[in-house]
Amino acid sequence: MGMFLRLWIAGLLFFIAFAFAGAEPWAFSVVQAGVLIALSVWLCSRRIFIATPLLKIVLGTLGFLIFFCALQASFPTTLLAAVPWFPASLMPLFTWEHASLFITYAAVVAVVSQLADCSNALKQFALAVGLCGLAVALCALCLPDGEYIRLLVGIRGGMGPFFNRNHAGIFLAMCAVVSLGYGVASFLDYARFAAEHRKNQFFWRQVFFAVMFISLVLGVVFTRSRGGMLAVLTGIFGYTFLCVSLVPYRWKTRLKGLLITFTVFLLCSGWILTHTQQINAFAHRASGTSEETRKMLYRAGWTLLKERPVWGIGVGALPVAITPYMEWQLPSYVERLHCDWLELLLGLGWGGFLPLAGGVLWFGVMALARLKKLRTRKKFLFASVLSALLVMGVGCLVDFDLFIPATGILFFLIIGMACSASYDKEHLQGYSLFPVCLGGILLLALSSCYVPLQKTIAWRLHLFGRGLLPQRQVQIYAQALQHYPAPRYALYLGNAYIKQSLQTQEPSERVALRAQANRVAVSYLTKYPKEKELSRLYLSTWAQK
Repeated sequence: MGMFLRLWIAGLLFFIAFAFAGAEPWAFSVVQAGVLIALSVWLCSRRIFIATPLLKIVLGTLGFLIFFCALQASFPTTLLAAVPWFPASLMPLFTWEHASLFITYAAVVAVVSQLADCSNALKQFALAVGLCGLAVALCALCLPDGEYIRLLVGIRGGMGPFFNRNHAGIFLAMCAVVSLGYGVASFLDYARFAAEHRKNQFFWRQVFFAVMFISLVLGVVFTRSRGGMLAVLTGIFGYTFLCVSLVPYRWKTRLKGLLITFTVFLLCSGWILTHTQQINAFAHRASGTSEETRKMLYRAGWTLLKERPVWGIGVGALPVAITPYMEWQLPSYVERLHCDWLELLLGLGWGGFLPLAGGVLWFGVMALARLKKLRTRKKFLFASVLSALLVMGVGCLVDFDLFIPATGILFFLIIGMACSASYDKEHLQGYSLFPVCLGGILLLALSSCYVPLQKTIAWRLHLFGRGLLPQRQVQIYAQALQHYPAPRYALYLGNAYIKQSLQTQEPSERVALRAQANRVAVSYLTKYPKEKELSRLYLSTWAQK
């Protein structure tokens, strides 16, 4: 059963990478259903939950995050209301959706930590991660514009199976660092292969690992993602620092290795700083628009945070709150702040972010302490796991990788590997899973699927309604809004009413349809004031009612 579940989780990893990075609602619903099945099978096949200190920290931090989101979503507020003294969300629907996302991540950590309970299982997961990244890189090489994405959904992809090259870069960077650790750890098997007279097999296996690692690094470079290139460089040097400082037994060897590594790091950093224009040109970002837009969004986020510093605006509520604080309007709908850490701070406020940051810092300190005590063979793989987490941390500074399912699932799968019982056999604790606990965990997993499933149904209805006649389109969009009452779907419905009014010949019917559009705009502007597109809809219908 353990092998079946490992293959199942690996299959989900491949699926979400190639299902448009899981960005489409239906794709993430499929992944959630797969995680739920894995959780159910695991709970039915085992009666004891093995917890390491690192796993307790991770699940405790995610549990706090889920509880805080649920608390915020239970007390909705608006931008026009006074700042409450308790956590509240400006967009409870989006906050519930993010709580569902965090529940899924917690389930991934819980399942993987139990399946990666020995060295062989850890190596299997590491190999699956490397192969998945290699498959993504090959797909990107063969289909650089995401042709199959364009064929299936009519959207031009950014880099192979990913819509966005920045997320592809971080995904491949994490895969590259994990595969590096796997290759280095496998190199220590030379004595066993030599004793069994299998030197040729060992040689070709190491050649394959080297090719896989180099291919993944080149894949990161040719995504033309500057964040991905910075992250993979940071991950490689982070891995080197950890190995050099912890593995050699003689202090002179350590000092010499650290000096060489630090010198190379400074040389690489200097080269990057002196060739910024060439890197920007290679990344097709020579104009500087991307940096200026990000800086503008960061300033807008800080300004909004100053108004609600204690409890924030609610996780996920950024799209309905950020527009009035932006220095200039962007042509696209702003959904993310392009810095996960700042967006979490804005969503949680200092009251929620400080405990979250404390959990992350505690995990890092405990993980480094655990790394010191491991045997040399395990140090190499565990160091690569920690370095891959560092890659994601760097990526989250300049983009929104935590909220993209493909990068998020991979990140928490790697966290599950770090929480493996194989790394901490001295401090294991087993917890019996009684039927009540089993039912509660399954209910929790089911609840994580409800909001995304409603979003998937609404997404499908909207997609189906695009080519219909206005009268039928109004009906379809109204159904979508019932399933997922988001401002964007309200805007679709209001515009459908206006489109229908333009095609009718009866003046009274035209007025009635515009009045319907006006009511939709007023209803949602009451909940989400200062929403730009809804305000335009209201003004256009108010003037012509």
